[in-house]
Amino acid sequence: MKIKNLVKSLALTTGLAASFSSYADFVEFTVDESYASGNGSTVVADKINGGYVERLTFDGAGNFTASAFATFGQFFSGNNSLNSGLNNEYSLYATFQAEGTTGTQGNVEFFEGNTGGFQIFLDRNNDTGLAVEDDIDSISNTGDDVLLGMSDMIGENLGTSTTINGKTVTAFDFDFMDFSLTAEGDQYFVSPMPFSMMVTVNGDFDTFNTSGEQITRGDVSAQFVDVPEPSTLAVLGLGLLGLGATGRRKS
Repeated sequence: MKIKNLVKSLALTTGLAASFSSYADFVEFTVDESYASGNGSTVVADKINGGYVERLTFDGAGNFTASAFATFGQFFSGNNSLNSGLNNEYSLYATFQAEGTTGTQGNVEFFEGNTGGFQIFLDRNNDTGLAVEDDIDSISNTGDDVLLGMSDMIGENLGTSTTINGKTVTAFDFDFMDFSLTAEGDQYFVSPMPFSMMVTVNGDFDTFNTSGEQITRGDVSAQFVDVPEPSTLAVLGLGLLGLGATGRRKS
């Protein structure tokens, strides 16, 4: 996908989002920390922040694979960080993977996933981590950890790295569709119910080159989106078609 097509696609997505935003917002959720650590009460938040380590492998033919390990250390409500047992009495971590295509246009390097998955875990003992620094395959002390939720379907996503006026700007935004909780996850994420949504994972990363294998680090956040009913999606889809037709007439 060329950058000009990316820009056109993003413009269409932005137009759709104007209508979509009234139906699909980041959802406020409630966690029961007594399930995680035996202490504490409930926490109401709309975002989980943390950091990650990722291994990116480029095959030199326009394809990539990615595997990441993220640790979450803070709940947020709006712009306010919340005091809780997270990262003190227990921890949350996630793994996510993607495969897709990559390329370069001018001074912009980009990648886009075609398949991928996201999993979030509860670490009651707060002791899970990488046994070997930067080795994504060396996650240790997982024996007592609990899988809370997962998605195995990637949605809209894009990662870019570009240099503007001598400054490198990097960012990624990946949507994982049909995120759902396990039976254990229902005891930690107690609201809203049912908890079947889309999870948006976004943040920044170190500069990368679209060749070979490399490790990158950065900040990451996870937020949940309430997906509208199928009838609403159909209406919004017609709006997207209209935007596409307008774009073709003007091109």
